[in-house]
Amino acid sequence: MEGNLNKEGRGESFSIRKIPVTESEIQQEALSDNHIDKIKILELSNIIDKWEQELLFSENGFFSLKGKKVEGKINEFITELDSFIDSKIQEITFINNSSKELAKKIKIEKIESIKRKMKAYEQTELKNWETEVYEEAIKSSISRAVLYKSDANIIESSFQNGLSVLKLMSENEDWSSKILKYREEKYKSEFYSSLIDSFIKDKNPKANFYFGKYKNILNLEETEKFEKSIKELKNNVIAYNWAKELYSYNMAKSEQEKEIKTIKDKEIEKKVRGYLNDFSLSEKKQEEEELKEKNIKNWKEIIEITETDINKAFLYIDFSGKPEDVKSKKDYINLIKKQDFISTDKKQFISLLSEYFESFEKFKTKDISNYQSCFSKEDYELFSYLQKMDNNEFFKLNFDYKYVINEIEKLKINKEEDKYSLLKMLLIFKQKYKETNKKEPDIETVNKLITSVLERFRI
Repeated sequence: MEGNLNKEGRGESFSIRKIPVTESEIQQEALSDNHIDKIKILELSNIIDKWEQELLFSENGFFSLKGKKVEGKINEFITELDSFIDSKIQEITFINNSSKELAKKIKIEKIESIKRKMKAYEQTELKNWETEVYEEAIKSSISRAVLYKSDANIIESSFQNGLSVLKLMSENEDWSSKILKYREEKYKSEFYSSLIDSFIKDKNPKANFYFGKYKNILNLEETEKFEKSIKELKNNVIAYNWAKELYSYNMAKSEQEKEIKTIKDKEIEKKVRGYLNDFSLSEKKQEEEELKEKNIKNWKEIIEITETDINKAFLYIDFSGKPEDVKSKKDYINLIKKQDFISTDKKQFISLLSEYFESFEKFKTKDISNYQSCFSKEDYELFSYLQKMDNNEFFKLNFDYKYVINEIEKLKINKEEDKYSLLKMLLIFKQKYKETNKKEPDIETVNKLITSVLERFRI
C-alpha cells in the first residue's frame, strides 16, 4: 500500500520551480544606468510641460493677459519657470554626469521654445492694443466734436486729429493708398453723420447747414434719413415761429383762423395749429396755477383774521378770484360767526374721497382750499395729508378703501353718517399708526380693525 502511494506520488504529483536562467539573460532584465537616467530626464520633461501649462495657460497665466497687460511680463514668467526647473534638476540624482548636462541642455531648449511663443503672443497682443488705442482715438475725436458742437474750432480740430490718427495707422500697418482712402471716407461720413444727428436731436438749425455742406460724403442710408429729419426740423421751426408770432397778436379765433389758412404748406399749417393749441393750454395751465396759489394764500389770510378779528374777515376776501372761491370764503366766515367751528359735510367728504381714489395723480395737484368751508379742521388736514402720499402708500390705502366700500355695499350701509365714520376710521387709523410706528400697518392688523368695526353692522 505504501509502495503504491509512493508510486502514485512519483507518477502524478509535481512541484513548480523557477527555471534557472543564464547570466546574460539576467543582465538583459536589469535596467541599465543610462536607461534609468533617460527615464529621469523624460520625467523632468513631463514636469516642465505640466508646470508650463499651469504657469502660462491658467486663468491668471501669461496667455490670459490681453493688450497692454502683456508688456514686460515675459521675463517675470521665464524667471519663475527657470527657477522651478533648476530646483527640479537639483532634486534628481543622476547616475552619469553627462545626464545632468543633458537635463540642463533640455531646460535651455524648453525655455527658448517657450520664450519664442511668448514673444510672438506679446507682439500680437501689443499690436491689438495699439489698434484699440487708434480706434479709440478716432471715436474720441467724433465724440469730442459732438460734445462741443457749438464751437466750430473744436469741430475742425477734432476732425483733423481723426485724420492724423488714420495716417499714423496707415504708416504702422502699411496700408495701401486704396485702404487709407477708404478709411478716410468712412471716417468723414461717421464724423459728420454723428454731428448732424446730434444737431437734429437738439432741434438745432445747424443740422441743415452741416447736412447741406457735407451731404455728398454721407452714405446713402444716412442721407435719406437726414433729409426726412431735417425737413421735419425745418417745418417745426417755421411753424413754431409762425404760431408764436400769431399767438402774440392776441387775435380773435376767427381772425386767427384766417391767417392760418394763408399757409400754403398743409404740413406746416397742421403744425401751426398744434403749436397754437399748446400755447393756449400752457397759458391756461399757468393761469390756473397762479389762481390756485392766490386762492391758497387768501385762505390763509382769512383763517388768520377770523381767529383775531372776525368782524374784519370779509374785508380780506379777494373778490378778483373765481366766484366759487369767493362764495366758499363767505360761507366759512358766516359759519364761524354763527357757531365758532365748521362741521364736516359728510356727503362732500365721501364724494371728495371717491374723487381722490379715482384719480390720485390729478388729485395731488388739486386746490382743496375751498373745502375748508365744509370740512372740520381735522378732516381738511386729513385730505391735505392724503395729497402728500407717495404711490406706494396710495396703492396700499386704495386696497383697504375698496375692501371697506365693498363691505359697506354688502351690509347695505346707506346712512352718510355711517359711511363717513367707517371711511374716516380707516384713514385716521392708518395715519396715526404710521406716525407712531414709522411704518405702514400690515394687512392682518388693518383687517382686524375693519372687521371689529363692521361687527356692529352685521345682523
